[in-house]
Amino acid sequence: MAQDSDTQLIQAKLAKLGLDQTPEEFVASLAPPVKRRVEALQELQSKHDELEAQFRKERAELEAKYEKLYAPLYVERSEIVQGKKEVAPKEGEEAGDDSIKGIPEFWLAVLLKCEVTMDMIKDKDMDVLKYLRDVQAEALVEDGVSHGFKLRFFFDSNPYFTNEILEKTYHMLPEDEGVLERAEGTKIEWNPGKDVTVKVMKKKPKKGGKGSDKPQVKTERVDSFFNFFDPPQVPDGEEEIDEDTMEELQAIIEADYEVGATIREKLIPEAVSWFTGEAAEEEDGLFLPGDDDDEDDIDGDDDDEGEDEDEEGEEGGQGQAPGQGQQPPECKQQ
Repeated sequence: MAQDSDTQLIQAKLAKLGLDQTPEEFVASLAPPVKRRVEALQELQSKHDELEAQFRKERAELEAKYEKLYAPLYVERSEIVQGKKEVAPKEGEEAGDDSIKGIPEFWLAVLLKCEVTMDMIKDKDMDVLKYLRDVQAEALVEDGVSHGFKLRFFFDSNPYFTNEILEKTYHMLPEDEGVLERAEGTKIEWNPGKDVTVKVMKKKPKKGGKGSDKPQVKTERVDSFFNFFDPPQVPDGEEEIDEDTMEELQAIIEADYEVGATIREKLIPEAVSWFTGEAAEEEDGLFLPGDDDDEDDIDGDDDDEGEDEDEEGEEGGQGQAPGQGQQPPECKQQ
């Protein structure tokens, strides 16, 4: 009874505030002096919205302008990292071993020194990421309005997949800045037995079976950095999803967006500072070499628990990945 009484009080309060009416009905119901004042405020809000739209347009144009100014610096950085451009030793400095080309595993180190991306990388991913030679970002701007951004990951020829470039694109709603419409990623063309995003399980035929029986094979998706290119999808308005599932999906989508935004806004502009570790020292709460807090989170892979004792696991042709589960970082969707 007490709950029914509380509900009635809330409904009465909502009715008094006009929250059960359309905005037009609510304004029309106000006393004339109050209505005039509200309408004056609406005019001020319209002027504010016009300025806000102009601000967004100029900001998008400014970002595009400086993206072009940054571009040659990033090109030169990439040439040094890949060994296409040599840096002469300073006066009195030894040349050293000139057989080392560029800066080996530069981008792998960058990704490993930022907690947001480090948590995504498993042991099996590292050998693949050694072939990552450059990461670039591009703002998507049309008619002075930002529509999101695109990330490009450039890979040297490698035994894992045939793609030279893997892309991740975040499409934002232009009419509602900060709201993600959808994310898209490149379909990775994995070479046979090299897909690090799945585990191949082979189950031996049962005893007493025919000698010609072949092992049963099934695949199971596992944690991997390369799942980043197969992003979670925003459901359309017609799809019915329960509240708990929606909250879980929202958290996953926000975490995915934070990864993309971090790569674009932090790792690409300050790559050398992440490589040396300077940027990590400046970030609050980031894992640094020597920290002991996360050591207990790394354990063996328990994916096979409860499986048939005769099953054998193979994971993309790689060794077993650490069992550290990927926890979506908390973030505010931008």
